[in-house]
Amino acid sequence: MFLSFLGLLLTANGFTVNPTTKLVSMESYKYLHNFLDMPIVLIIFLLGVVGVLAGIFVALFKNSTKGIWYSGIGTIMAVFALFLIAAFNNTAYYPSTFNLQHSLTLENSSSSHYTLTAMSYVSLFVPGVIAYIWYTWKQMSKKKIDIEDVTSDDMAY
Repeated sequence: MFLSFLGLLLTANGFTVNPTTKLVSMESYKYLHNFLDMPIVLIIFLLGVVGVLAGIFVALFKNSTKGIWYSGIGTIMAVFALFLIAAFNNTAYYPSTFNLQHSLTLENSSSSHYTLTAMSYVSLFVPGVIAYIWYTWKQMSKKKIDIEDVTSDDMAY
């Protein structure tokens, strides 16, 4: 499924924005061109895919619970790269099929003072969310579930 999605994405028509005139038009293979024009993003994407595959391999063949870390970090990297090719390099990330000129780009959707202020506050919470996920995961992993936890009349769910 993933390879099918990737093949469709890389061969799909995309919505490009002329940087001088700001006109939106269709471009064949736009997302493939974005990967080729931004090799760092392509490397991030490929490392993410390798991370996901490594996580699956570790979980299935090494019988380890450490695979979630490879898969989790790999997923974040791959999705981040997909977000970058959807919005950077003069690409309309939320195209309007009714009127191409009403498509949202990074420039026309984040240039107001209110939007920039709101997003700067939201971005300050990201490290806290990551720390919370890490702490909670660590607390949940301290003690493995055993048969007594499942069969106990008091706490069995």
